[in-house]
Amino acid sequence: MSQETNEPLRGEAAYRAAKQRVEKANEAAYARGREERAADAAEAATRRRQTERQGMKNLPKQPHH
Repeated sequence: MSQETNEPLRGEAAYRAAKQRVEKANEAAYARGREERAADAAEAATRRRQTERQGMKNLPKQPHH
């Protein structure tokens, strides 16, 4: 049984096509999430280094005898 190209999918074929669209959307969302988390982690590391550097500048000087 051949199916015309302009006829909508039905039954199992429609289910598999919908499932594949959801899988692609999920993969894209996971990829975006990984990129955003990596950017957030890099930004947090930069802020932490700046804070530590600033804290080191404010340490008291050791007395010399």
